Amino acid sequence: MQGRRRELILLGLGNVGRELLRQILQTREAVKHRDGLRLVPTAVADVSGALVELEGLPEGTLRRALAVTSSGGILESLPDAHELDGVRAAIRPGAIVADLTASPETGPTLRAALENKCGIVLANKHPVAGPWREAQSFYGSPHVRYEVTVGAGLPVISTLQVLVDTGDRITEIEGCLSGTLGYLCSELERGNPFSAAVEEARALGYAEPDPREDLRGRDVARKALIMARTAGWPLDSADLTVEPLYPEELASVPIDAFLAASPAQDGLYRRRFAEALDRGETLRYVARVGPKGGSVGLVAVKRESSLGTLRGPGNYVAFWTERYAEIPLAIAGPGAGPQVTAAGVLGDIIRISRET
Repeated sequence: MQGRRRELILLGLGNVGRELLRQILQTREAVKHRDGLRLVPTAVADVSGALVELEGLPEGTLRRALAVTSSGGILESLPDAHELDGVRAAIRPGAIVADLTASPETGPTLRAALENKCGIVLANKHPVAGPWREAQSFYGSPHVRYEVTVGAGLPVISTLQVLVDTGDRITEIEGCLSGTLGYLCSELERGNPFSAAVEEARALGYAEPDPREDLRGRDVARKALIMARTAGWPLDSADLTVEPLYPEELASVPIDAFLAASPAQDGLYRRRFAEALDRGETLRYVARVGPKGGSVGLVAVKRESSLGTLRGPGNYVAFWTERYAEIPLAIAGPGAGPQVTAAGVLGDIIRISRET
């Protein structure tokens, strides 16, 4: 069976991008037999350059790209690499562009792809969490999927879309949306010092090399904005209050200086968690959002509640709606990791290919 051809353009070959490419190579025969669909990568790109072949990149070329980038190299080092501008030639009607970067600069490329009747699949949160005037074109388009921007492989966005599409009215959304901060709260609840928990999160790969990327709460705020907009609330970042887990004076110091100063926060968080535990509560880093705005930060919750019993890097999201007014519709599970995130992206690619 030949199968219907769908061209793929992959922007970004970091952990998620490489895992997605591996999964495409591993599953494409099964996808062809099950769905009558041939997934054909025609361009892959990183920050240095791109590999482009409009008839389809050979498997050997793709595996060389995986090998080079897995060992810390860049695509520019390959003999058949093009300038990044070469990706534009692959943006043809019917192609699917998967943005696997964490870059705020891909918006113009993605909007050009939409204008060319391409599908868009996002792991990158920036295009759908930026200013509403720029992001709104991505919402409501049948050619855009962004499931993994919240909860990685968890069906958070698709569940929310089903609620909206079937006429339910969302009234509030609440969740723990950061595996890093979930792990940190679990360690602080156990009595471990803040500074030690941050170092351990870095060592385990839960936190970014500069842990302030996680501790400032902006990534959680982006996820809250994405859910709010999916629910029909066109909020902007100014509509959310965000509590960072470090003092403002440490925001711009070098990483080594930040880590050296972090033990000064140990006493503060030891007291906050101890006081909560004395009340039969604990603290979780929670996003809460409604039609008028929301908040992101440490919240005291009952220890026996769904949020209070959450441990480690798991995610939890609850939707309160007209239909789910007394007991919310809740989703829980692993909210991070290259394998589940890439699988979610691949699922979005296949769904777009079936439906458009």
